[in-house]
Amino acid sequence: MLEHQNISEVLERVLIEIEQTQKLIKHREKPFLTIDEASDYLVISKATLYGYTSKNIIPFYKLQDRRLYFKISDLDEWILSAKNRNRSNDEIKCNATTKILKDKSQAQSKVIL
Repeated sequence: MLEHQNISEVLERVLIEIEQTQKLIKHREKPFLTIDEASDYLVISKATLYGYTSKNIIPFYKLQDRRLYFKISDLDEWILSAKNRNRSNDEIKCNATTKILKDKSQAQSKVIL
């Protein structure tokens, strides 16, 4: 019985992944997405996406009939923008070390002058 449940769960997850992949492929076939499609593409709620548009956080196009559209390439650029990227602990440590060494070097330069 346990094996049957595990197989069912695995199959259910695989089907969900297939559906998500199909949605992504469908989205890639056209240059613009509706609000529903864009929220699926970004895996965020429509409410969050509307909030981003009202605050001009995310690029979008608004037609005269007030419908919103999103260019896939704009969404990709927005996701990958530097302001959305979080640095790893190693990067933070490396930057901190570099700053400390730079500040120390500058302080020594001032003492010599």
